[in-house]
Amino acid sequence: MIERIPALPRERTGTRRRGGKLLWIVIALFVAVLIVLFFRSSLSRISVIEIQGLTYLKQDQVKAQLGIRIGDSFFMPASDKLAERVKQIPQIKDVRVSKHFPGKVDVKVQEYAPVALELDGKGGLSVILANGIGVQSTTGGTLPAKPVLTGWTKNDPQRAALCLALGGLSAEGLADFSEISPDPSSAYPDRIRIFTRSGFDVLTTVGKLKEKIQILSELVENREPGTVVLLDSDTYSPYSAQTDPSGDEEAQ
Repeated sequence: MIERIPALPRERTGTRRRGGKLLWIVIALFVAVLIVLFFRSSLSRISVIEIQGLTYLKQDQVKAQLGIRIGDSFFMPASDKLAERVKQIPQIKDVRVSKHFPGKVDVKVQEYAPVALELDGKGGLSVILANGIGVQSTTGGTLPAKPVLTGWTKNDPQRAALCLALGGLSAEGLADFSEISPDPSSAYPDRIRIFTRSGFDVLTTVGKLKEKIQILSELVENREPGTVVLLDSDTYSPYSAQTDPSGDEEAQ
């Protein structure tokens, strides 16, 4: 005799699937609400903008170039986009922008180094940066001990090249320079004349300045003041050896 085994009842999978989908929908809606609340809260807004490294620029100039203010979105624009905006300011050599949650934006600025001073046309002195831009100090303090540029025109390409060359010198090499003026010749269109605080009168070129600065430093340290020519060949003549024949005849 064969006995029949009753069939097992089937599970109601459709109900479970519908229940699972409903749970995921509820979770997604909950997360969406949280996201909306977050972006509407003060946590997603800029609360502090801190700018460091300014000497010749004002805070307001940099903030205006950033294009953001307190209360704006913390996440947009991105840090690299903000840095690109600030780099458009001519006085700035480099800038780094970083964001720190919640709400803080740090801007670290590196301005071009001051290399010289120049009369500004109003009887005062402007500070000249390594890229040739003239600026005024925002701190109202004493001017840096830099050489004075005389006899230059603003659009002279040799002036721009000189500022760049001065920016490549060490502080010690630049410290003794008192005045720099153009003294071009047919052979040396970039020739310059430098008067030093130690009393030397130097002829060299913009292009040879970095190469010849070590020779000049050794002369200043070990020799008495005189005239120095630092071109293709180098010469030195102390003032004491430069006698005036007419003056000697009158003395006799």
